[in-house]
Amino acid sequence: MATYSIREFEARVSEILRSLDDGEDVVITRRGEPCGRLTPVHRPTGGKPSLSTLRGKLTELPDASYEDFLNVKTLWEARLPSKP
Repeated sequence: MATYSIREFEARVSEILRSLDDGEDVVITRRGEPCGRLTPVHRPTGGKPSLSTLRGKLTELPDASYEDFLNVKTLWEARLPSKP
């Protein structure tokens, strides 16, 4: 958790907002005492795992191979709506 004074926050707001995107909490202080906290908003994923999540889960299986991932990827992409 990063801590910034009000003056630092005003000077580095863009950088601090990027750290929120990375999932980091931020505490703002006034005269050395905490006066507020910013926390990242966790965006919903729509209930579908990403392909990288699926690949990670497949590697946890004892007999999974890269070919297994490619088969799942092909099935996954077949279910996605086609782009216009």
